[in-house]
Amino acid sequence: MRSNMELMEIQVEVLFTQDENGYLQYINEPTDDTKIAPRFFSGYTNEGSICRFRHDLPDNIVTQLREVAAAEPVPMNSEKIPSVHGQFKEILQRHAPIERVWVGPAYRFPEHIVPPTNVVRLSPANIDFLKGNFAEMMSELNNSQPCLAVIEDSQAVSICQSVRLSSRAHEAGVDTLVGYRRRGYATSVVAAWALAVRALNRIPLYSTSWDNMASQGVARRLGLIQYGVDYHVT
Repeated sequence: MRSNMELMEIQVEVLFTQDENGYLQYINEPTDDTKIAPRFFSGYTNEGSICRFRHDLPDNIVTQLREVAAAEPVPMNSEKIPSVHGQFKEILQRHAPIERVWVGPAYRFPEHIVPPTNVVRLSPANIDFLKGNFAEMMSELNNSQPCLAVIEDSQAVSICQSVRLSSRAHEAGVDTLVGYRRRGYATSVVAAWALAVRALNRIPLYSTSWDNMASQGVARRLGLIQYGVDYHVT
């Protein structure tokens, strides 16, 4: 089994593209490679943390962020934002106004996942299930595989797909139509997606924000194990 720090390193590969020196370039979305990466990313676990910096951050800002990150005590509390969050923000504000702060748990899947029975794999052969509320996904389907769905009323009502991927892992993206929520569909499609990713010999990963209680509820029902916290500032 991979350590928490190893999983965090793998997740960074999934979330962002990096240059030859490990600096962040873009958000690693298979359908759109033009979204700029956050200026600063810290992935922290109870074993330590890793930091990544966008390629255009000045060297003096990078040095200051590294020094503050190195002062964070280990083991870290993986249920809150970094204790040095205020210092990170102060340093980054010297460079440019802060546009967004993201923070939330990162999970791995348990060894055993119960295969759901109410899920279908979406492909060009049954792409008509996406017509309607998920029609915008039709042109992106081939780039977001595996893609699993619960079908009701002849349409996809809950979907989990690979929204970011690398040679070692895939990151889950899940969405359920409003009228079909609270029926356990998201739990089913995420479980089926994780099994499909493992069948590709890749690691399924799942992350969300601290304020997304519904997404955390899916993680809880599936018995996902939190290995760390993602924190990034744009």
